[in-house]
Amino acid sequence: MKIQWSPLAVERITEISDYIAQDNPTAAEHWVHSIFDRVEQIKDFSKTGRLVP
Repeated sequence: MKIQWSPLAVERITEISDYIAQDNPTAAEHWVHSIFDRVEQIKDFSKTGRLVP
């Protein structure tokens, strides 16, 4: 499975990270890594989660 990020998604992650970094740069970096790590898990566990009606 290939994960493709939309430009808007990358922009939003950057905006949120910049906001968090104003108070805590380390937390911002940690948050970004956690987002990308979680999305990478989709490759291995693509059927995780619930079906949306």
